[in-house]
Parts: sequence; C-alpha cells; structure tokens
Amino acid sequence: VEDHKLPLVSVQLRFDVPPIAQRDKMGYVDMMGELITAGTTTRTKAQIDLAIDALGADLSAGNDGVYAGALRSKLEPLMDLMQDVVKNPTFPSDEVDKARVRYRSSVQQRHEDPEAIAEMVGRSVTFGRTHPYGEVMTEKTIAMIDRESMAAYHRYYFRPEKAYLVFVGDITEKEARDLAKEHFGKWKPAPAITSTDEAGNTVVEGIGVITPLTRPMTPGGVRRVFLVDRPDAAQSVIRVSFPLNLIPKDIRAQQSQVMNTILGGGIFNARLMQNLREKRGFTYGAYSSLDVDRYNSSFIASVSVRTEVTDSAVIEILAELDRMRNEPVTDEELKLAKSSMAGSFGRGLENPRTVARFALNTALNELSADHYKTYLTRLEGITAQHVQDAAVAFLHPDQAIILVVGDKDRVAHLLAPFSQESTNPVIQLNEDGERWQEELAPVVDRTAEQVIEAHIAAVGGREALAPLRHLRLDYDVAVTGGSRTTTEWFAPDQYRVLTQQGTALVEEVIYNGKQALMTTPDMSGEITDAGLEAIRAQALPVPEVDYDKIMERRLLLGSTTIAGKKAYKVSMVSQSGMSFAVYFDAASGLKLRRTDDRLIDGRLYTVTTNYADWKVINGVLFPHTVTEVGGSTGTVVRTIAKVETNKSMPPGFFDVVIPEVPETPLPPELMPPTEEE
Repeated sequence: VEDHKLPLVSVQLRFDVPPIAQRDKMGYVDMMGELITAGTTTRTKAQIDLAIDALGADLSAGNDGVYAGALRSKLEPLMDLMQDVVKNPTFPSDEVDKARVRYRSSVQQRHEDPEAIAEMVGRSVTFGRTHPYGEVMTEKTIAMIDRESMAAYHRYYFRPEKAYLVFVGDITEKEARDLAKEHFGKWKPAPAITSTDEAGNTVVEGIGVITPLTRPMTPGGVRRVFLVDRPDAAQSVIRVSFPLNLIPKDIRAQQSQVMNTILGGGIFNARLMQNLREKRGFTYGAYSSLDVDRYNSSFIASVSVRTEVTDSAVIEILAELDRMRNEPVTDEELKLAKSSMAGSFGRGLENPRTVARFALNTALNELSADHYKTYLTRLEGITAQHVQDAAVAFLHPDQAIILVVGDKDRVAHLLAPFSQESTNPVIQLNEDGERWQEELAPVVDRTAEQVIEAHIAAVGGREALAPLRHLRLDYDVAVTGGSRTTTEWFAPDQYRVLTQQGTALVEEVIYNGKQALMTTPDMSGEITDAGLEAIRAQALPVPEVDYDKIMERRLLLGSTTIAGKKAYKVSMVSQSGMSFAVYFDAASGLKLRRTDDRLIDGRLYTVTTNYADWKVINGVLFPHTVTEVGGSTGTVVRTIAKVETNKSMPPGFFDVVIPEVPETPLPPELMPPTEEE
C-alpha cells in the first residue's frame, strides 16, 4: 500500500497459522513469538537491539509474524535484520529462562486482578480447557516450556508457503517486490520432521500431535454457571458468553455486528449501557462484543457491579439478550448503529495500514474481492428484520455460560437459580480455570479421634458437659430479606427446635430419642433414615461427644488455613453414608467450620457453617454466632440472644405423634380381580 505523505515504511511478515492445542506446555507459542528477536545464528540479542537503535527503527514479533518500521532510507538494513530473525532464530536458553520468569510474574499478577481472571477463565469456560482458544497458561505449564518446542513450532509454521509480506508507506510496488525477492526469494528452509500416528494425525518432532480444529465449538445446550471466589470482594465481574459457528465471509457476520452494536458494542446508547448504568445504576459501563473468527467465533457480555446486585445484573443481561431475539430494534437504534459503524469504517480508511489489513483479511478469510468496497452499501441495506434474525441465530441466553469472579459466600446462592444443571448448579473454579480443590497439608502426628477429643477438652471436657442435663438456647436469626427466631431445647436423648417468622411457624422438629417429627406450614411427617440420623447428631449441645457412636468413620484429611489460623480437617461419615467435614483450630481445638453437601429441591448445594464468638454457658464454651452460607436461602446468621440451663421441660414436651396417612383407595380399573373374576 503506497503512502508517500511521510518518508516512512512499515513491513509485516504474517504467517497463516491455525490455532493448535499447546496442552501441558501452554504458553510456548507466545514465548516463541517473543524470543524470535532474542538471538540468531549470526547476531546476539544485544547486537540486534543495538542495530535497531542505530537505525532508529522498530522491530517486534509475535506468534504469527514479525513487524518492523523505519525511515525509507533505513529500510534496506532493516530488511536484512528482519530476514535474519525470521530465518535464523536460536531461542537462547538464557533468554528462555528470563522469559519464564516474566511469564510467571504475569500469571501471578493475573491472579490478583479480577478483570484479568475473568478474561482468562472466561475463555476457558466458553470454549473448554482443551480448545486452543480455551487453554490457560499457568505456572505449571510455564515450567514445562522448552526451547526445543519453540524451535520445532518455528520450523513447522514459519515458512514461506504460509507467509504474507505486507509493505505500507513511502515505497512503490516494484521496490517492494525487489526487497521481497532480495531478502526472501531464496528462502527454502528444510522441512520439519513429521510422521503420522495410528489415528491419522500429524505428529511433529518437538511438538507432538497436531490436532486441527475441524469443528468449531457451539453453545452447549444448557445454561451453566461458574464462579471464581474472591473473598470479601466489593464487586463482581460478570461475563455472559457462548461460542459461535460464524465465519467472516458469512453474510450474517455484518448483520450480527450491527446487532451487537445496538446491544452493547461500544456506543453509549447501547441497550446494556442504558439498562445497567443509566436505568439501574449498577455500574460505570456494560459492554458486549462479537468476535467473528474464521476458526471459532464467540459472543461476550461483560460488566463489573456491586456485589449485592450481582444476580440483578445477570437478570438484566439475559433479559436484554431475550429482547434482542424477540423484539425488532427501533429505527432510531438501527440508524445510530449504522452511523457509528460507517464512521469507524471511514476513519479507518484514513490509515494506510487499515487498507493493508483489509487486503490481508480478504486473502486469509476468503472474502470476495469487493468485500470492503461494498461494505457501506451492504451496511446501509441491513434492516431491523436482519438484526432480529441475527439475534435469533447467534444469541443464546438459555445456553449461555455465566462466569462470576466475586465473593462466593455472598453470591453463590444468588447465582444457582440461573443454572440449568440438575446438580452442582454453581461450579467453583480457581484463578486458572481449573475445578477448585482445597489444598491440604498432610498431618502425621495425630489422629481424627485425637483432634475431636481436643475439641471436647477445649469446650470444657466431658466432666463439664455431664451436668448440663437441660439447655435452652434462643437465637436471633438474620436471613436474606428478613429476620427470624430459633429456639433449641436439649434434654438427655431428646431435642426440639422451633423456627418462627414473628409468630408464624417456619419449621419445627421434635426428637424423642427414637423418632423425629417435622412440621411446617404445609405438612407434618416423620423424619426417617439419613434425616433421622442427622437429627440425632444435632440433638446434643456438643455433638462431637457422641461421634464415636454415631459416625462410621472419622478421618483426618490434613491441615489448611482458615482466616489465618491453622486448622485440621476431619471427614465424618455416618452409618447411613451421610458425610460432612469439620475444621478444628489447631491451636485452640475449637471448631471453626463445617461443610456438607445438601440436596435442596433437586439441586446439590455445598453449605458452609462457620462458628465464632465462643462464650461460656454453665462451664461449657458455645459458639454464640453461627453463620451458614451457600444454601438455597443465602446467608443465615444465628446469634444466641438468651440462655436457660438445667430447667426441665413439662411432661410431653418431647413427645412425637406421627400423623396417620390415610389410605387412598385404588380406582376400579386398578383393583386386583376377585376370586370369582
């Protein structure tokens, strides 16, 4: 592309490289691009840097090519440098080591930035961790990168038959062709060493199996919710996304970009911005993007909001996607979007590099020769029906991937209703997009039984517990959206708990030592099996004193840190198979936390109960604040407000009367035949 306004020329050698899976060496392709300029067979990195400075030029590289720019008078020596780094890189080991340090630092910084976490993990959940666009670079993959892989990638992909050479600036076509012929005309690198495996895949020496991306990822059929925990975060970063099968030469690509501009594509009047910022006041900005890629496209809507409105923001994003699908856009919206896109296109043409990019895109994406010449004409012809058709084809709110980077304790229960997964509605991931797993250090100097006995001793010991024959605890209960009261009565082998909203019954459970009865406003019935076992374990003021009888197994899994305290994690498994985990403070012996999975309305929730504010009652320590998070009702905080000890209950107070269930007669057609019949 000729541009003689200034005596400057930029050069790009772009390689047409398809995305490949980097697997356990994820990151080596980007590192290869960075280190191409770090040394050649004839120049060291220092010599290359000095030569560039002496020319007053720019020279950089990436995983798909090399880029350079200089005054026209310095172009010849710059091309000599450029061809050297393209043809003869050595990827020096010391530079590889330095790059590893930089990459590790980058990963560590990413872990501290919620927006960066959302970007990286968002791609992973959108495309999948094994997809080239969904792989995540971690400290573990960085440690596996070696120069041999980089050199092999360069040999296989950085070849003349895969390359496009682009000149922009104060240069004629003849001069460009002469430079190309002089510096690259005789470039005939030796072929990479390849073979074919049993499945017919190409195997490249130094890289391994090359698995081409033959079929793009598409929406997964159900809406899923993922969460990366950022404890005590004041904001939630939200991404709603899905992969798409949409290629640049599809006529609907431009129509879809108009649709996205109206929805959230950068203009202030976009629907997401007007809804979440102007109308709701949730955020400073809400945006969407539609990345049209010849291998695999994707849609993303993103916003950062206050933690307390996380679920409301998700509701509004999904509602706007639905509205795009179900309602035609207005003439005003359509006109504004077209005007914005036409203006951007026109301004881009003022830059000669844009013209070069258009030419390159035309070749790479197999566009028609007049694709960019007819851009404005085609844009003007897009109608509201085209936009709605594109929304129906490429917006999938019911199949969206919802990712939130935020405070799990405050938002997990709010996100669960959005999930269409029958179990584990909110999938927790770590900062690298992997399934979250608790890190435990081994403990070899004690057993689970010793940890439990240490807790019993810490609260006062079995001797102090023995005289505590009758106990009543009244709690003030704070729940999402209101408050309740709960009263527990403990007696030898008997237990009763009543929860009320004002004077109205919420739930009552009575246990007489053998049977248990639950009563709610809607039903009353006997609790059996695992439910009865759970009530039995709850029926003691300090349930741990009977775990040797109630629990089939007690296993010390290891130690971790909770709120800065070393804690032992003990797994409990009852005789019916009910399991949960309890964390005990290694220093004090007191119970810090309990976690268990509960099936609520057909969905599995991981509920965490935290114990704090331990105070003495009749010689025994009790937690006066109990906080439960992660269930279907959100955060529940119980605080002891009143205590009565050793005051026996009236006769019949713990009686369990199981209501009789009337038999329902079978309809005549289902009655068994009589002897005569």
